[in-house]
Order: sequence, then structure tokens, then C-alpha cells
Amino acid sequence: MIAVVNRGLDRYDRLGKGRDFEPSTQLRFEQRHAVEAVLDSRDLAINVRGAAGTGKTAALREIDRGLRDAGHEVLAVAPTRSAVDELEKVGFRDAMTVSRLLEAQEPQGALRGRVLIVDEAGMVSGRQMQSLLHLAEDQGARIVFSGDTRQIPSVEASDALRILEQESGLKSVSLTEVQRQTNSLYREAVKTMRHSPEEGFAQLEKLGAIREVSIFDRGQIVAELHREFRAEGRDTLVVAGTHAEISQLTDAIRQDRKEHGELGVGHSFDRYVSLQWTTAQKQGLSNYQEGQILQFHRDTKLAKRHESLEVVRAGPESLVARKETGEEVGISPKQTRAFSVYERQPIEVAPGDSLMLTANRRGPELRATNGELVKVSSLDGGAIRLEDGRTLPANYHEFTHGYAVTAHRSQGKTVDTVIISADAMKQELFYVAASRGRSEIAVVTSDREQLRESVGVSTMRQSAIELARKQLSAHTVEKGHGVELVTRVNRQAGRQIGEQPLSVCSCTGNPTQLARSASTAASVLGLGFNVSAGPHLHNPHMAEKWAGGKGLCQGRVLCAAKRS
Repeated sequence: MIAVVNRGLDRYDRLGKGRDFEPSTQLRFEQRHAVEAVLDSRDLAINVRGAAGTGKTAALREIDRGLRDAGHEVLAVAPTRSAVDELEKVGFRDAMTVSRLLEAQEPQGALRGRVLIVDEAGMVSGRQMQSLLHLAEDQGARIVFSGDTRQIPSVEASDALRILEQESGLKSVSLTEVQRQTNSLYREAVKTMRHSPEEGFAQLEKLGAIREVSIFDRGQIVAELHREFRAEGRDTLVVAGTHAEISQLTDAIRQDRKEHGELGVGHSFDRYVSLQWTTAQKQGLSNYQEGQILQFHRDTKLAKRHESLEVVRAGPESLVARKETGEEVGISPKQTRAFSVYERQPIEVAPGDSLMLTANRRGPELRATNGELVKVSSLDGGAIRLEDGRTLPANYHEFTHGYAVTAHRSQGKTVDTVIISADAMKQELFYVAASRGRSEIAVVTSDREQLRESVGVSTMRQSAIELARKQLSAHTVEKGHGVELVTRVNRQAGRQIGEQPLSVCSCTGNPTQLARSASTAASVLGLGFNVSAGPHLHNPHMAEKWAGGKGLCQGRVLCAAKRS
């Protein structure tokens, strides 16, 4: 992916085609500068880097207007359905998830000549990023990234955007002026926390936001704060460090609301909790237990989309499940790709409750987004009716209480007041949680010093290039036997090597990386590095041919030694 970005530097016409475009006067100076920088870009890809609450969305709207004014068609994508919904709300009507673009042929074909805006790009994985870049290159499209590598990264491997920022020639324009927080001291603490977590934490202490309480009282303290903020008309979100604590805080908040007459009479419902099984796990019939739920996500001969079947028993060759009609059907391992496996759990829901929807649904009965927070208005005939007018259909069971969420769930949300309850939370998670509020933040902990220490620890994952550079930098230059050990990884070599697993060269004993293809081997040979003809390199003669006759060394892996 690094090579794709670099191949696209200064190879295209300006995105704005040299036209005079006047960004909205409602934008701040740095937002206007970002719009102008994107429209002036002559690269395959350009990056709008923005801290939380700096107005990236407003800048993207003007970038979209400028691109269309220049005659471009624009497609916006984002890694999550909730982020796509936010794009749709601000005018990107055909926005879709990154996975949908990469899996469907129709939108890929329609991408030719367009500009692709990738929002929340910091959450795009290495695999997805590589696919997006190759797709854009093949289709003659251009890319505008918008994201923040200091917030929560992708769940899948590789902090792709950060690697591109550091290792490639990707040009970035930054938005740094935080606008979300209306309290100037709170705003300054959030801004400081981005670059110096310990100093930002200290500023929150001076603000009086950190409250150290007994672990046995924490749930009640959070519930009381939640009630006080609500009484002032503030939209409030609680962010916790673990799922166990979320459960405890939810119980405390709901009990407090019941005692103060804020919840109606509750009823018990079934909710489905995904077991997150892989395809291999679903094909293992011995993994199933009686009572588990199979929910189909596409139409089949056995069941319709969104239909749920209950596991009756697992046989040696097939799974027996029961439909709501009572009919029992057999399911073979080949059919397991059509459904997901859930566990049924009881949940009490009452009028006035807050819920979080945990599955996407796009149908005539319901449009729902995973992570969406909603409020219950009434329970009529066993149906859950929401304050926004929607009703959860009988076959929608993916929801939970929405009073407390993880930091991952909080990303992308904005509320009046945020309450953080934790004894430990790493840097990026705490930054995301702390930056959700507009007017006020409260941090409730039972161990102030442990929390302070934890927010200084980053979740950032090292790439293979970074790890190789760190290991090689520990070596000093040695002379002898015609070999000079490299004390650092040349950036150009790093781009050619890419994200490959580390190993050790049998020639020198130095830490190094594997070359998986003849083309990669040829590229590194051309830089003056030795390359082995190990079993992973299926076409060593092609590597030598493409490298102009340069020979492969006798080691079994890519060598970190350069000829003197």
C-alpha cells in the first residue's frame, strides 16, 4: 500500500482543475486551508488529519462541494455503519461501508474516474487499505482520507493510515482547533491530552473533573451524577473500561431511575448476544448447544433473511434446528455461512429506558444502526415503541441497555456531558472517551494513580517495518568479510519490503524480513540488499532476471546486510 501511494505522487491533474472555488465563509481559516489543499492536490491520495471535535465533517462537506463544482463525481465510504449514517445526515446520500465497496462488483465498477472520500480512515485495516488503494489505482479514481490516528484504530491488523503517514509520501493537511467543547478549560485539556496524556490528565484534575471514590460506592456515585446532569437537561453518556463494569453501572443507574419514578413498569424480553463465531467454528457441529439461536442474514431454502431458528441437537453430519412454527430442519456444515450464532439472554425493558441497538437492519419494518442509542416510549402488546416513532419488530432482538458503553462504542458520538468510570484505560481509549462531551466531563475512579499511569500507555501497534528499524538500530557498523551491517532500515527499502513477517538471516544472524514474491525480491535486490532463495520465494530466477542479473544470496531469508 505504501508503494501505491508513492506511485501516485504528482501524477494527476489538480482535483479542483485549477478553478476558483470559494469555500464557505462559515469555515474557520484552517478548515478553508484544508479544502483548498485537497482541491490543489495532484496525488492519488491526500489526507485530512483532524483531532476529535475540530470540524472534519464540515470541511468534508465543502470538499465535496468543491469536487462537484470541478465536475467530479464523489463516493463517500466509512468503516462502520454508524459512520456511514453520519455521512448520510450531512448530504453524502450514496455513502456505504468500506466492506460493501470491496465486496460488491457494482459500486467498484461505478468508481471509475470518481473521487473516493474515506471517512474515519484511522479505523481502516491494513487489508482494507491495500484493497482500497489498488481499487482506486485500477479504476483511475482519487482518494481523500479523513481521520485521526490518535483515536481508536481498526480491530483488524495494521494501523494502516498511521503507517502511510509515517512511511509513505502521503501528504496531510491538519485540523487542530478543537470546537466541540464549549468550556475553554475542558477544551484545552482535551487538546493537551492528544499529545501529552499525563499533562491532559493533570488539567482535568485542576478542573475538578477527577473524583476518587471507594470501588463499592462507584456505581451509586455514577448513577447520581447521571441523574443530576439529566435534571439539568443534559444529554449524558457513561463510558466504562470493561463490559463487567458496564453491567454494574447499568444496574445502578436503572435502580436509581426506578427509585425516582423515571421508569415505568418493566417487562422481560429476549435479547440475542452474538457469539462471534468464525466460519470454522460454525462448521464444527460439536460446538453447538441446545437452545442457541441461528439467525439467518440472507434468504435460503431453509429460512428467510432475519429468521431465527433454535438449536435442538447436533448430529454427526448435520445440525437440527427448530423454526418458530415448530418444524425441525437439518442444517449441513456447508450452509453455515448463511447465519450467525447467538445466545439468548433475558433483559428487562421499561418505558423511559435507554437502549443501544447492536445490529444493522435495513428493511421496511425497521432501519437500525449498530451502536445507535434510542429511548423507549411505551410497551404495547409486547412491542417496544421508541420515542422517535419506530417500533422494534418481533424478529429484532439485538439490543441492550444504553446507559454505559465502551470507549470503542463511544467513538463518533457527541453528548452534552460524558462520565468516565474506570481504574485503567489506555491512551487512545481515554482520549476518545474524554472528547465526547460538549460542556462537562466527570471521571470517577477508585485508583487515581493507576488511571493516570494507564492513560500514558498507547495501544498503537508497531508495523513490521518499525520493528525491523528498531531492532536494526541496535547494531553498530561492523567491517569485515566484505559486509557492512546496516544500522537503520532505509525508508525506500522499507517501502519495497512492505508488511512482511520478521525472521533472521542465516548469512549474518541479523533480524530481517521475508520476501514473499519475486517482484519484492527484485525490488530489494535493486536497492543493494541481499535476498535469499528460501522456500517462500517460488520464482527466484524471475527475481534475478527482473533485478538485472543480480544474484540471490545463500541465506534462507531476506538478508539485512548490504554489500560494502
